[in-house]
Amino acid sequence: MDSRSSNALSRELGDALRRARYRSTARFNAFAAEMGWSPGRLSKVERGTRGASEVDIARYVGHLHADQETYKHIMKLAQEQNTGHLVRSHEPAMPDDLRALLIHEQTAEVIWSYEIIAIPGLLQTADYARGLMRTPQGEYCVAQRMKRQKIFDKPQPPQGRFFIHEAALMRVSGGPQVMYEQMLQLLFRGGVRLVPFAVALPGSLDVPFTFMTFAEHAPVSYSNIGTAGVFSDSPDTTFGFYQCCEDLDRVALSEGESRSVFADWAGRYDRLREEQRESGGDAVA
Repeated sequence: MDSRSSNALSRELGDALRRARYRSTARFNAFAAEMGWSPGRLSKVERGTRGASEVDIARYVGHLHADQETYKHIMKLAQEQNTGHLVRSHEPAMPDDLRALLIHEQTAEVIWSYEIIAIPGLLQTADYARGLMRTPQGEYCVAQRMKRQKIFDKPQPPQGRFFIHEAALMRVSGGPQVMYEQMLQLLFRGGVRLVPFAVALPGSLDVPFTFMTFAEHAPVSYSNIGTAGVFSDSPDTTFGFYQCCEDLDRVALSEGESRSVFADWAGRYDRLREEQRESGGDAVA
């Protein structure tokens, strides 16, 4: 992969290289000298803004004395062809460990997120997420999802623009108490807008997506399809998603109007949880 242009694949490779170096005893400047590279070149390769030949990547990993698993993973990335579309598999509806997703969320300036049948992962409470993740690895997955949300605790966090279809508010995860707390989370979180049932949706909004913009490179779109995440940074694809964001901006309620709806749903779930307490059973939304 010799291309000097930054793309989703080169950034994932650079991230893998940097993490391998962090796990070793190699120091940045000394390692650059050992490779025969300038510190600037090493920095660009590790950020994915400059390509390197497979031979150089193999030398890099060899100088680190990395284990066989790390070597195979990095060389697989180095040999992968950049098509503008990066596909990465994950557990059903649990993309929280995908490095390609994490490195882009952590460096994004703006994150547009559109969800139809669930609250966006970056806005979920732990209990809401726990209700969705009924697997043996559930607690680990919840912890990883909460860890992802720490990007908003940074000194310069990304700007989140979240759009949620009203259908997602009806899907109960964890019961009325959990849903009440989740509605409060939406109510007091800025940048959240509702796409109401009453609006006629354009075809572009039939599926959920994430669209991220950056200071140092072109935008990246992300779509989750069951057990795979698809990242795209080809100009044609990202332009299409940019238009989807414009469609969302046009059809969604304002933040103030959305808060009123979230408050209504919080009241509804509040009543349901009281009914549940009084009856000693499960209340149905």
